[in-house]
Amino acid sequence: MALISFDLDGVLCRNPFQSKRPDGVFGHIRKELAPFTGLTGPEAEEAALRMVLEEHRNRLMAGKMVDCFDWDDIVATVGKRLGYTGQMDVAALVTHYAQNPDLCYGYPGAEACLQALTDAGHTLVAVTNGFRRYQEPVLRQLGLLPYFRALICPDMVGAAKPERPIFEAAAAYGGPPRIHVGDTLHHDVAGARRAGWQAIYLHQPGAPGSTEIPAELAALPPVQRPARAMAWLRFRLQRELQFYPWPPAELAECIPDAIAFRLAEVPEAVAALVR
Repeated sequence: MALISFDLDGVLCRNPFQSKRPDGVFGHIRKELAPFTGLTGPEAEEAALRMVLEEHRNRLMAGKMVDCFDWDDIVATVGKRLGYTGQMDVAALVTHYAQNPDLCYGYPGAEACLQALTDAGHTLVAVTNGFRRYQEPVLRQLGLLPYFRALICPDMVGAAKPERPIFEAAAAYGGPPRIHVGDTLHHDVAGARRAGWQAIYLHQPGAPGSTEIPAELAALPPVQRPARAMAWLRFRLQRELQFYPWPPAELAECIPDAIAFRLAEVPEAVAALVR
């Protein structure tokens, strides 16, 4: 049987950060920091959030692939810069806001997908760029935590996707074969392939950043889609690199072994890859 690793945010669930909403983790952070920006009204909150996200992006572009996902340290750094006198525990905010089903929820078919793979005898782990203290409360709240043998996170292994060591840490739990399921080409697919894993690219309608699915691809089985999807994959990679430009990746290393358009297709794709 195979070792199957899952990315979490955008694949199995929606986390409670959600920068475009006035509530949730980022909403709380920007309200706390807004009075220290020197601005008033909505502009103050927007400026505070922008500073937090810019600190994240600056760390990413500097190649600090672990530090850029440490939201507690990012918020503390921005707060110090602004003269913020309070303290925020981002992990505690995640635990609190994860209880709101409008902010934090599993995607359709998430539990059924994990159950089907478990019933088939596969070992499941999570390989995520979210720190464990942010991911574990979400999985526990959604009832998905028991499906995973381990959570492999940057704060635990000192590396983040697409870096090879995070996949090497996950490989200790089983396989080969080893298959990673993720929703980004340059972090999930390229990272998995560089580590010698197979990759399933999951692109779900309605998930953050999703685009229209070509009908000619949807009509094919998941393992047959990559060969017919070069133009669409190139478009998707360009979109990703606009939002998350580091590290760079070429299309050739971002071609998955299968493409799934809903979680219900993942067990089918896995079965075809391990056959």
